[in-house]
Amino acid sequence: MHVDSRMMDTVRLTTPGVGAVVRSLLGVLALTAAALYWISPTAAMWTAGAGIITGAIALQDTPGRRLPIVLISSAEVGAAALLGSLTTDYDALFVAVVAGWCFLAGMQWALGANAGFVAAAAAGLLVITPPESMSLPAVVATTVLTVATGLVQALLVWLRPPQRWRAQQHALTRAHRSLAQDARNLAANTDTPLDPAQLTWLREVFTNIPQHQRPKAYQLGYQLPERIAATLVALRRTDADLTELSSAAGEFLDAIADHGVAAHRGADRALQRVDAAAAAVTGSGANAAQRFAEQLHEAAVLRFGRLRGPDLRGSLRGSAGALRRHLVSTSPVLRHAVRLAVATAVGVAVARFAELHEPYWLALTVLLVLRPETAHTYTRCAGRLAGLAAGIAVASAISLLWPPTGMVAAVSAAAFVGVAYAVWGFGYIAVSAALAAAVVFLLGIAEPVEGTAVLSRLLAVAMGGGLALLTHVTLPDDAMIRLRQRAGELLMTEIDYAAMVMRAFVHELDRPADALATAWQRAFRARAAFEAASGATRLQDPTERQWLRSLRTALNAITGACTTMESSLPAEPVALSPEFVAAVDDYVDALRGAPPNPAALWTVDLPELLAADRRVRDVAHTVTESSSGARVLVAEMAAITRSLAAITPIPEPTWAG
Repeated sequence: MHVDSRMMDTVRLTTPGVGAVVRSLLGVLALTAAALYWISPTAAMWTAGAGIITGAIALQDTPGRRLPIVLISSAEVGAAALLGSLTTDYDALFVAVVAGWCFLAGMQWALGANAGFVAAAAAGLLVITPPESMSLPAVVATTVLTVATGLVQALLVWLRPPQRWRAQQHALTRAHRSLAQDARNLAANTDTPLDPAQLTWLREVFTNIPQHQRPKAYQLGYQLPERIAATLVALRRTDADLTELSSAAGEFLDAIADHGVAAHRGADRALQRVDAAAAAVTGSGANAAQRFAEQLHEAAVLRFGRLRGPDLRGSLRGSAGALRRHLVSTSPVLRHAVRLAVATAVGVAVARFAELHEPYWLALTVLLVLRPETAHTYTRCAGRLAGLAAGIAVASAISLLWPPTGMVAAVSAAAFVGVAYAVWGFGYIAVSAALAAAVVFLLGIAEPVEGTAVLSRLLAVAMGGGLALLTHVTLPDDAMIRLRQRAGELLMTEIDYAAMVMRAFVHELDRPADALATAWQRAFRARAAFEAASGATRLQDPTERQWLRSLRTALNAITGACTTMESSLPAEPVALSPEFVAAVDDYVDALRGAPPNPAALWTVDLPELLAADRRVRDVAHTVTESSSGARVLVAEMAAITRSLAAITPIPEPTWAG
């Protein structure tokens, strides 16, 4: 039931287009109506919930293959519906099943944040199971329908992908064909003139849409072709024999520009030629050839996901291995899984054995509030609870005017899910409010919504929030692990700030002053969290104290470098060589390190960063003679690299190995 964590982490939540959302919700309502009239209101509630969850996954911007991710999500929601319907007659067994499922849902954060979110959403379907028995045919039909609604979401997006995705795909096709022609020309004649500036139009295709609608997964879309073009120019300036490498690159770029069924096989075959040809290049062009091959591999990942990934059995073994590594007491993922299992089990037990009105909200609130990151649980708990309360109040007020049930409730739930998509860019509080209203009406599909029960819902939410915080206080994260997580978050935000300043040197940013101020605010908040964790941790090991001292020194150096770079930003854009811009982009990508993940400490790939710093210095001569700001940029990038290299390493925790 799991896929490789890198595949799940490709999902990045963005705001889909209106047309795509409408089609998704219409598909949900169609299958909900079928479940309501052919099976039961409970089956309709599960079907609607499953469609909303899988629709949210299907609508996200995912490079390569979206179908496996939606299939996994469909299987999980179907399994939740099956377990809930089979065990709901037996209260003690049902509580145990909820505890076990939520433990596994918490452990799935070891595979990535999105795997954890999908499992938690499926747990939400499980905890709202009504205490009513279902016949075996109804159980089977309900399970099949909940899985089918996820497949319908994938089918809808496949049949009619959002317009902006098509525009970006067409732009990338045009860019890849242009690069393929350049590579073939270079293979035929090394004196062929190449102009990397010919791809400047590509950037506008990706950035000429609202910020909240920009696909996170495709941010490399306009940068990567520019970097490939710059590397072709660098290769042309060497004295290496580029005939085979350029010919193989042309074949590969033509293959990824093709959208036929044979594109995947053709690209795989051509990429093997590229690797062999790059390995054969020696002398002054060896480094550029290797960099060129790496960039083509990145292009393959962007186009297909991964060309030669593990099969299903290998992916399952890898996922199981990742989970086993976190079965140690210091792992934040294991502690989150235990907290989630205990809190939801208590919430469901109270709902089953106590005389509470609107009892589902207790366990649902736990699922919405608890996070593996201590900071996200504590600092955002009040905001999430306020959002839930506001959404419940709005939905309850509407129910006083027009008490919905059945398909009326389903339509109302779908409408508020649409509102959640619309307010995604306004933050988690607004989204929490919209989702809470949607859940009120989702529950109303099976049981009529009573507007007068608003106080009971709010009381259950308050109890759920208190239960979530109590379990976090009772079973906190390991102090040293928490300190290292806060240190990683601080280092990441400081580096994000530095990367923003570097990009402002070589690219035009939307409202650069606001972007830099926002990055600085994030770094300031992260430093406060780090200092709080540092003050609460006693470091007994001298190695750990040395690590902390070196970390503080590096952080101060990065802050100083950022201040110097920001004060040297040119008032007007400066013309820089394409090679220099591509080298700075490579450095920024290496500097930002691995994506943040609760299951792993944030790190920077130091060898990759050192190599990227060398590439910047190798091409710096093309700009530093005419730009004082560029000289400052190159010097401060070297200072940041030295500071990060000077951080004293300490052994990784066993769960991070």
